[in-house]
Amino acid sequence: NSNPLNEGDYEIIPVKSLDEVVNRFSETENKGDYFLVRVKAPVVDSAEAKITVEAPLADSLVQAQAPLAQPPPFVKKTGERKEELSSLPQNESISAASPVAMPTSSSSGSAIVAPIDQDDIHYLKENAQVLLKAGEIDLARNIYRAILKSGEASDVAYAGLALCADRDGMVEQAIQLAWDSVAFAPNQLGYQILSQLLVQQGRDQEAASALARAIKHLKIPNEAKADYYKMMGNCYSRLGQNEEAEQAYLKALELNPMSDEVQSNLGSLFLEQGKMVEAKRCYQDAIASNQENDKAWVGLGLCYVSESDKEQAHDAFEKALHLNLRNSTAIFHLVKCAYEIKQYASAELILSKYVEVAPVSPSLLYSLAGLQFHVGKKREALLTAKRILQIKADHSGASELVSRLESES
Repeated sequence: NSNPLNEGDYEIIPVKSLDEVVNRFSETENKGDYFLVRVKAPVVDSAEAKITVEAPLADSLVQAQAPLAQPPPFVKKTGERKEELSSLPQNESISAASPVAMPTSSSSGSAIVAPIDQDDIHYLKENAQVLLKAGEIDLARNIYRAILKSGEASDVAYAGLALCADRDGMVEQAIQLAWDSVAFAPNQLGYQILSQLLVQQGRDQEAASALARAIKHLKIPNEAKADYYKMMGNCYSRLGQNEEAEQAYLKALELNPMSDEVQSNLGSLFLEQGKMVEAKRCYQDAIASNQENDKAWVGLGLCYVSESDKEQAHDAFEKALHLNLRNSTAIFHLVKCAYEIKQYASAELILSKYVEVAPVSPSLLYSLAGLQFHVGKKREALLTAKRILQIKADHSGASELVSRLESES
């Protein structure tokens, strides 16, 4: 049926919850039925200066008496409803609302979407976000297409469509839609999506350029701008563009001097260049801002190693592992330092825990067996050596250790 939906062809049915909407989807037998729900957020009662939440209500359920040639982009046909709809949250941004804009007829006789005002766009966007969170990608995409067709807030629509494409695994399409979003109107969400997708694809040069454009065109708080500079620094660092990376990190620190992550990243940049004094200062500043930054403790430990201060290095690596047991760089250097300074106990305890939670190699297990032997845990050392032989039967060191320990028992 190619007839458009005209006034009088539909019925408005107020309902009290989204559960009731879902039930109507399930109970209807007319495959030509369409339903449109308007959902609004709680409103602020300015007179009482507090937020008041009315009883949850999706107050416009529209039932068409005849099928459309094409459903409006934000309307879901009954026969195509996904079961996950019933699991949508009932308390997210739901309160009393007035009817939404309805499809009207055009001169060509096809169904079109009526103009949508800014309030409608806000609530449609909120609904789309809830649907995305619930995994209803197609429904969310329909809402964003409705916003796009309205001619209002196209930047929002393109950004939302980029999120949908990314969730569907269409990364290149998502990147193009994110570019469309920021080309239509520079916006923070569009640039965030774009830069993150480009970084994930290893396109660091493009990501850095997009972030530079965002900083130039957006009016954002200093903390957010500092994050953009940090991401730029990370991109340049991966590209080996050390000077550009350093400048980006320094600009980030001008905007957010207490960022331990930026200080740590800058320290790593200096460390790679052999600038040990500068690296050590950055790691110490990072730890001063955040004592629980395990990466900064590892970096500081590496600085101590370069100074041949193995005791301090050992302690720094130990601290890092107490914060993050899975830090593989820290475990490697802790064991190495332990053997060099002949302090085995702490490293043995930590490495024993590490091999139970992280992937290990025969060489790392052999280090553990050696530590266990040195602290007098010969039974444990024997079990570890046999574990090595189960993985690598021709491991000569493990075979010799097993023979020695079995002969002593």
